[in-house]
Amino acid sequence: MNTRTGKFLNAIAAGFIVLVLYLLVLFSGRYYCFETLMGEMPQEWKKVTICPSGLLPGEGSPRQTKDVLTYAEAGLSNDPNAELSAVNFELNGIFAKSEAIGISWRYIGNMPNRQFHTKDGFYYLYQDKDNYLLFNEHNGHIIYSYLYSIKGPDGKNIVESKVYFAGPNGVSEKASASLGRFEKPIVERSYFFRGLRLYDVKQRRFYLIDYKKGKVAVGPELPPGDNIEPVAIGEDAGGWESPKAKDVNGEWRPQTVFLPACTEPNERWIRFGYTEKYITVLDKSGRIYEVNTANWSMRNIGYLPVPWSFFSDGQQNGAATPRNLLYYQINPVHYILKDAKKGWPWEVKDIKYFGMCVSSLSREGTALAVAVFDPNGDLVYRGDTQANGGTVYAKSPLATTTLFILENLQPPVFEIASYLCGDSIEASAGHRALFILPNSFVGMLGRYSGTKFDREVFLPFLMGPSLILSIWLAFCVRKDTKILGLSGTAKKWWTAGTIAFGLPAYITYRLTRPKETLVTCQNCGSMRRPDMEVCHRCGSKWEMLELTPPNWRICD
Repeated sequence: MNTRTGKFLNAIAAGFIVLVLYLLVLFSGRYYCFETLMGEMPQEWKKVTICPSGLLPGEGSPRQTKDVLTYAEAGLSNDPNAELSAVNFELNGIFAKSEAIGISWRYIGNMPNRQFHTKDGFYYLYQDKDNYLLFNEHNGHIIYSYLYSIKGPDGKNIVESKVYFAGPNGVSEKASASLGRFEKPIVERSYFFRGLRLYDVKQRRFYLIDYKKGKVAVGPELPPGDNIEPVAIGEDAGGWESPKAKDVNGEWRPQTVFLPACTEPNERWIRFGYTEKYITVLDKSGRIYEVNTANWSMRNIGYLPVPWSFFSDGQQNGAATPRNLLYYQINPVHYILKDAKKGWPWEVKDIKYFGMCVSSLSREGTALAVAVFDPNGDLVYRGDTQANGGTVYAKSPLATTTLFILENLQPPVFEIASYLCGDSIEASAGHRALFILPNSFVGMLGRYSGTKFDREVFLPFLMGPSLILSIWLAFCVRKDTKILGLSGTAKKWWTAGTIAFGLPAYITYRLTRPKETLVTCQNCGSMRRPDMEVCHRCGSKWEMLELTPPNWRICD
């Protein structure tokens, strides 16, 4: 390896280390600023309440009041990985935050109802080594393991383990190639003890697995031209929670609606969070479908609403794709008519779909949108948080200004990439991004659906400080390379690199620049490098005085 190649590789290695450490510092600063912004946001800006929800008979149309019957509500916490609720559904914000910043559950402990991946496959649920739901990627089987107790001969309970293996062709207590294999399943994790429902992305089919009966019901293959690409089904497509209503004491309780047409006093409509007949399906486009497992028909029942952002007030009739939302909840409201006289399990006599509440959280984590859809899938009401547009950022000018400065310290090449490619990065991944920042001001502008003129006006203002800093640093580097007498190629690379990467490139240059001590050129008077045969300023050679030895010697 020659000297020039070694110096080049050293500069590349040093530059990468400097860049990563530099971006980690900026990441910490941005995260702190955003936490400050969310913490200073008034509580009334963090919640949307639609009351009544308009989903139950006799409620009237939805509106944002709190004096009657059922309500649909969404709220966020003091961090960008928000608590979100719909129909009074609540999510633990600590779990959401840990998932969004990339902490794996296998490193902090396996939590029930949490998904994670290991060498064994993909766990949809994990409680312990005897209670789990696992997709084994090696044989394509979905394994359901659980403990149950039976009475022994002495009358005492004996705990035993049961394991089922399921494939497209059936269910068995032993793994077998005859069961077939699932390729890329999307599984509804909750209520799997009643029967597992899933969709295989590669096979484009829905499956219903009944472990106890050992049967698998197979739906028809979705037509290739329908453009439907499910990304979540059932419980994974949203939360299920009973609507609430105030009783005579003013306390909230699960809503039970008695039908006036009931002839039997013990027959009643009961809100039931799980219906075996219908599957809620969320499509890649943000559209929401209902699949009837009796005849495998599919119909459109709504969509994910687009929340406000810094440069947009939301699209009132547009659908937000799941990858562009930090979180969402989908809550269909089914009421099931059961015969209460026969006790549990009640006989299902009828199922009625009243509509759906949907909540969307913007990818920046600053705005919520709540929408109510009627049974036909038509939007009947939409509510949004007050934290729209620039109100969040205007509330805390110091944190906003600091955030803007930190974003402009990001290398210009990454700012340009954030503007052009920010929309292609999944929302939660954007909160842990080091290089491309889709949630920055520049990234939000790149996703802005307004006119080209508006983007051209705002872009120089948002990127101007970063470009000015980089150009000034590049000027300083070029001036220094001229003084040091670096080659023309080295000057061009260092100048271009500093313009592209800004401060990290300048720091790298200062760390790796030649360390020779300059001397004064006797010809031009400028500082020159002593390791070069000619002066890199004037081109003159060294003029060394001839040394004549003296005629005398000193002797002891």
